[in-house]
Parts: sequence; structure tokens; C-alpha cells
Amino acid sequence: MRICFLGTGAAEGIPAMGCECSHCTQAREEGGRLVRQRSAVLFSLPGYELLMDTPPDIRKQLDSNGVHKINGIFLTHEHYDHSAGLEEFLYWQEGIDLLVEPHLYRRLIRVNWGKQLPQITFHLDMHPGIALHFNNFHVIPFKVRHNVPCFGLVLCENQRKVVHAADSDSCLSNYARSLLAGADVMIVNTPFFDPREDQAHLSVEEAIALKEEFGIKHLILTHFNHYNKPHDELEEYIARFEGITAAYDNLCIDV
Repeated sequence: MRICFLGTGAAEGIPAMGCECSHCTQAREEGGRLVRQRSAVLFSLPGYELLMDTPPDIRKQLDSNGVHKINGIFLTHEHYDHSAGLEEFLYWQEGIDLLVEPHLYRRLIRVNWGKQLPQITFHLDMHPGIALHFNNFHVIPFKVRHNVPCFGLVLCENQRKVVHAADSDSCLSNYARSLLAGADVMIVNTPFFDPREDQAHLSVEEAIALKEEFGIKHLILTHFNHYNKPHDELEEYIARFEGITAAYDNLCIDV
């Protein structure tokens, strides 16, 4: 399995529009890994390219990474920074599966898409806790707590288990906790470095605690905003721990 992080920013991206904070200013001046587009991940599985989320930057992300084939899209939730780029697939040249929980699918149609969505995708119902089996791998969605209905995903292939916890906070169901246990890779959203009671997301500190609690072999942090540390400072901080990576745009990892 190959995991490519097409974008690793939160809703604002980095630098954020109109922001003159030190983090955004540094990103504008230095570029490189300090600059982040909104979050999207491409999982290259046996015979199947699965894109997780379609941010408004998705066209640029696919082009800059040379991605010309996608078989399916899994949407974690309806927020603009995760679903707005779905419209770009009106211009996609081939049919594509849309793996979405049915209530979320109906909300997408009612709020954004009208009759267009069934014309550009083939909807596959995804139900939390029920595996969808392909030839050489399977995926299991699970519900996480966020300020709208939101779903993480487990990907299992050749005895390897990768968990993407989507926009989860630190409160997990017992079922989700059982899925996380012993994962080879866990990908988590960490917009903030320090815990914040008013945010439905994880902090870096909370994510590291989950790694220790569940025996995760490799923790990958993503979905950063400008309230977190700049990439170089974050890398320096996590270097004191084993098995933790701070993702950056265009990072690819083989599992």
C-alpha cells in the first residue's frame, strides 16, 4: 500500500488568507513544506486508487502529483474543506465510485449537488462497522465525534492495518478503540499543538497519547492549521519520539 498526502492543511490552509501571523508570514517567505493545501490522501491499494476527501484544491493537487487514475472517493464528512472539490469530477474522464455513508450522501445531494452527483459517480453505501471487500483488501468505516456526522476509515491489506481517524476529537467509541488497537499506521488530524476544549479535533499531544495507548506502530500527523507549529519546529519536537511523522504536501509513504 502506498499513501500519498496530496494536501495536509486544515480548513484555512497555510498561509491563511489575509493572515499576517508569524506562521503564515514564514510560509509566504520561505515556501516549501511550510505551505499547506487543504487535506486529501490517496491510498494506492491492489488494483484500486482510493482518494480520501475532495478539498477545493483537489484539481491542483492531482495535477501536481501526476495522478491520472482514481477508482473511488471516500468522503469523511460534508465540510467545505473536505467535499467542495467533488464538483471537479464533473470533468473526470472515467466513472468513479463514491464511498459515502447514506445519510451523508443525501445531505450532499440536498445541500450542494441536486441531480449532478449521481451523474458523475456510482454511489456505494458505506455503513459504520460493515466491511466492504475488494479482491485483495477491505475497508471498514467507523463513526468519530465531530461537529457534523464524520467517519474514519480502516484499510486492511496483507495483514497490514492502516487507520485514518478523519476529523476526530479525543473521545472515541469502544468500537473505534478496538479498530485502532495495534494498527500499523494511524493517520490523525492535529490542527493544534496544544489541547483546546472548544475544538472538535485532536492536538499533537492528544494524538501522541493515543499512539501510546493503542500500541500504534507509526503515527502520521496531518490537517494542520496556522495555530500549530511550523513544519520545521514540529519535526524538531516529534523527533524525540519513536515512529511519528509530520506529513507535508506531496509526501508518499509505502506501508
